[in-house]
Amino acid sequence: MKGSPQKVAEHISMFKPEQLMEAFHKLGLPAEVISAIDKMGFTAPTSIQEKAIPTLLAGETDVVALAQTGTGKTAAFGLPLVSRMQHLPNHIGGLILCPTRELCLQITRDIQQFSAFSGKLNVVSVYGGANIVQQIKDIKRGAHIVVATPGRMVDLINRGAIRLDEVEVVVLDEADEMLNMGFKDELDAILETTPADKNTWLFSATMPAEVSRIAKRYMKSPIEIAGANAGTSNANIEHTYAVVRNDEKFRVLRRIIDATPDFFGIVFTRTRRDAKEVAEKLIKDGYRADAIHGDLSQAQREMVMQRYRNRNLQLLIATDVAARGIDVSDVTHVIHYHLPDEPENYTHRSGRTARAGKSGISIALLTTRDKSKIKMFEKSAGMQWLPYSIPEPGDIIAAKMQDKISQLREIEVHPEIEKLLKPMRDELSTWDAFDLISRMLSTEFRGMVSYYKNESSITNETRKPAGNASKLFVNLGTYDRISEQELRTFLIEMAHINPDDIAFVLMRKSYSFVEVKKAAVSKLVKSSVGAYYGDRSVIIEEREENENSQRSDRGGFDGKRKKFDNKKGRDKFPRGAKSSGAGKRKRVVR
Repeated sequence: MKGSPQKVAEHISMFKPEQLMEAFHKLGLPAEVISAIDKMGFTAPTSIQEKAIPTLLAGETDVVALAQTGTGKTAAFGLPLVSRMQHLPNHIGGLILCPTRELCLQITRDIQQFSAFSGKLNVVSVYGGANIVQQIKDIKRGAHIVVATPGRMVDLINRGAIRLDEVEVVVLDEADEMLNMGFKDELDAILETTPADKNTWLFSATMPAEVSRIAKRYMKSPIEIAGANAGTSNANIEHTYAVVRNDEKFRVLRRIIDATPDFFGIVFTRTRRDAKEVAEKLIKDGYRADAIHGDLSQAQREMVMQRYRNRNLQLLIATDVAARGIDVSDVTHVIHYHLPDEPENYTHRSGRTARAGKSGISIALLTTRDKSKIKMFEKSAGMQWLPYSIPEPGDIIAAKMQDKISQLREIEVHPEIEKLLKPMRDELSTWDAFDLISRMLSTEFRGMVSYYKNESSITNETRKPAGNASKLFVNLGTYDRISEQELRTFLIEMAHINPDDIAFVLMRKSYSFVEVKKAAVSKLVKSSVGAYYGDRSVIIEEREENENSQRSDRGGFDGKRKKFDNKKGRDKFPRGAKSSGAGKRKRVVR
C-alpha cells in the first residue's frame, strides 16, 4: 500500500472496501490502468498521487512536483503517462530521465505493470554498464516510453541511435539527485533535442537552485504541486544520532544490528573502499551482508540487489551514488556510517526506509567533529535529531534470548519430531524446564556472550542515564594515568558503594562522566570533599557533558603536580587516593 499511515487511514475511513478503487476512478484514470493497479494491490491514492494525477491527465501543462521518496511518486507520474501513451503510434512519446541504473530498472518494471492491460505499450530502459548494442536494438524494435540515465541517453543521441523529436512528455525524476551527481550538462543536452511544445514533469524531493534553473529554462509556466510534508524529511522516520570515535563505529554498528531481532537495513559509507571494508568485516563476523558500489558490473550489482530484495541479505552496505534509486520494501534501519556532506543527501539516504507508509529509523554515527553539523542538518532537512543510546551488551543478549523464547512459544511441534522424542520422554521428564531452556540458549548464544564479555566499553557521548540513575562529573581522566577499571575501583572504595552502583563510565583526557544509581550520588559527592587521587584533589558533581568541562583542567592540586617518568612509563611517586582527616591523609589501597 502506498502513502503515509495517516493519509491511508484517512482514505480508508472515507471509502468502504468495495469503493476504494473508485478513488482512482475519480482521478480520471482509464479502466485499463485501474485494472492494472488493482492487480498490483493499490487501494487508495497517496497525497502526491491525488494532487498530481488529475493535473497531469488534464493535458498541455508543465508541472513541478515536490515529493519525498517513498510516497508513491512513480505512480504519480507513471499512471498518467501510461494513460496518455497507450494509443500512440509507433514512436517515442514519453521520456523518463532518472539518476541511476537501479532507479531506471525500478521505474521500467513499474511502468510495465501499470501498462499491463494497455495494449502493446513498449517500455525500454537504457543505462550505463549494459550492452549498448542490445539497447539500440530494443529502441529500433519500437518504443513508446524510454526510461534512461542521462549519460547513456547522451551517448545514444551522439550516435544518432535515438530520435526524440516526437516526444510529448519528458519526466525528470529525482531531478535534485541528477544535478547532485553532476548531470547538469547532460540534462541540458538532452532537453535541447526535445520538441519545444512538449510537456515537462519535474519531480524532486528538494528544490535547490540548480533545479529551479532547469525549471525556468525548459518549462512553461509550470504548475507547482507538493505532496504531504514535501521538502522535509519523512515524518515516519525516527532520526537519531550517536557520537562515537571513528575506531568504535564498527562495534556500534554490530550492537545496533544485534539489538534488533528483525533488522533489515542499509549502511551508508563515504567511499567504495569503506563499503567494501565494512561489508567484509560483517561477513567475517557471520552477518548476511554485501556491498554495492561503483566497482561492480551491472550483472554483479543486480545480483546483490536481488539477494537483498529476497531477504537473503540482512544488510546492504552502499555508497551514496550506488544506492540512489534503491526502492526496497520494509527496510527497518538506515545507518549513516559516515555523515554526508550535504543535508539533501541525508534526506535521500534516510528515504530508503519508511517507504509506502511504513515507519523506520535513521541512525547517524557522528564523530565529535560532526556535532557542529547537527543544527544545519536539522534545519535543512526539516527534522529533529534525537540522541541514540547505544545498547549495552546485557540488554542485547537479553533481547535476543527473549526473542528466541517468543519464537519457541509460537512453534508448532512437528509430528515426526514428537514421534522421535517419545523414547526420550522418561529421560527428559527428569530435567528441570528452566535448566533445559538455559542449556539450549547457552548453545545458541555462546558466541555472542563470549564476544561481548571480552569487548571493551564504548565511549557513547549521547548516552542518557536510566530513569533511576544520574550522571556525575569527575575531574579525573586518562591524563591522570588512571584506567576505567581503576576509576571504578577508586570510587567504590572511596564512597563505600556497591560495584553495581556504577553503570557506565565515559573517560576523556582530563575528566570523566560516570553514570551511577541515584542512591549513590550523595555518597560519592560527600566522600569526594577533601579526597585525593595521587596529588590531585578530587571533584565530583552532577553535570551534563555539554556543560563547560574545562574546570577539570584548573586547580585541584595540592601544590605542584608531580612529574611523570616518561622513560619508565610510570609515575616517579606512588599512585593512590588520599583523603584528609585529623591532620592526616590516608591512602586508599587500590
